[in-house]
Amino acid sequence: MLEHHWTRLQVAKWSTSFTRSSPAELLRQLLTAVQHWLAKNPDQHVDALRLKHKVYADSRTVTDIMPVPRIPIEQLFPSTLGRPTDPPPSPEWQIYLDDRPTEVSETTMYKTSERFCYDRARATAGIESYVERKEVLLFNPEGEIMDGSITSVYFWRDGQWVTPESMSGGQQGTTRRWTLQKKLCIEGKIYASDLKDGEVVWLSNASKGYFRGRFVSNPARARTADKGP
Repeated sequence: MLEHHWTRLQVAKWSTSFTRSSPAELLRQLLTAVQHWLAKNPDQHVDALRLKHKVYADSRTVTDIMPVPRIPIEQLFPSTLGRPTDPPPSPEWQIYLDDRPTEVSETTMYKTSERFCYDRARATAGIESYVERKEVLLFNPEGEIMDGSITSVYFWRDGQWVTPESMSGGQQGTTRRWTLQKKLCIEGKIYASDLKDGEVVWLSNASKGYFRGRFVSNPARARTADKGP
């Protein structure tokens, strides 16, 4: 997976004058950051650490580290996504559709700190916290699904899992690259108009691994159900 993280960093740098690093250099930087964190926090006994590697416009790099719960290895590196009829391996997420199209730009295609379009989509869908098991799908002016606000997405079409093609304008996330490499999915156009209420959608990101959700065509109805009688 590290190779895919490195590749994603290089793609994001194409429009800059940054000096190109190597996968080995990235690994060295991450290991050094972890060693420094452990030295500064000798009394913390953690199950796992989350690393967020940031590259600034002046070519500085900073690695933020935070303790996180351990995630089962099969959730991080699944051997299959199964079929929609399979029992869910964990509580399912609610997945909504944004209420307006998002223009394709460097912000939607590359991993950057600019998150306005994603934050707006989450707010519109009524998602108030990253702790909630909720996601919102963004789509371009042609009606093609791009990706989720914090995840790569996979839809069951014609007997196989399909992730929105790169030309749709979404980010080429590391887990998405890995899923394609392992032939767990293929690329294809996914149109917002084709989504069915209740259909199973797989989601993935580097922090949480792979997890399943269901598309909800009416977010307001779902929010009412969450509150109960």
